[in-house]
Amino acid sequence: MRDQDGSTTESAVSVLAAVGTTYVESLTVKRSRFVATVTSIGSESDFRGFLDAVRGEHHGVHHACWAFSLGTGARQVTRSSDDGEPTGTAGPPILAALQTRHVTNAAIVVVRYYGGIQLGTGGLVRAYGSVARAALDGAPLRAAKSTSRVRFSVPIADAGRIEQAVHAMGAVRASDYRVHSVSFLVEVDASDEETLCDRVMSLTSGAASIVDVDRVVA
Repeated sequence: MRDQDGSTTESAVSVLAAVGTTYVESLTVKRSRFVATVTSIGSESDFRGFLDAVRGEHHGVHHACWAFSLGTGARQVTRSSDDGEPTGTAGPPILAALQTRHVTNAAIVVVRYYGGIQLGTGGLVRAYGSVARAALDGAPLRAAKSTSRVRFSVPIADAGRIEQAVHAMGAVRASDYRVHSVSFLVEVDASDEETLCDRVMSLTSGAASIVDVDRVVA
């Protein structure tokens, strides 16, 4: 499912099943060869490294068009590039392949080996979109798991009961004991985020401070 702004909701999202693996598909249209490579990414830095690797593998191609999607919902980040092709004929159809299949934390790069025959804008849109979809069809997917990382601070007097409660609900990633307070970083299923925050506030009679909540899709 996608929100009105085009972002995907967590309940409908897929990610590539194998992290770090690439999947390749090719398509020839009027002697132009399109090669699509798809992989999983966890950050824009990951994507840049992937793009450089694909360009290095296909040294000398004139166009390395791409799109990627990271995260979901309001925090989703999507980017695309036509890389010199006519505006809107390459990057957007590649991105549309990710969006229509509700795939995130993934990137697709499509290189084109020109065959000497003009394809026109419509032909380019169809070719880039088709090979991107074919690459995704060949990549095993799984349902994305959404987790929340909640950082909060509680009075030192409540630290014992809070630590016991949060260990029962999720994984305590970090704790920092100070003279008068303790800070915790706890990771739980996204569906348990509100329950965790309510529990912490209840056990401290409202004295806790929720510092930050970060949603992670993996």
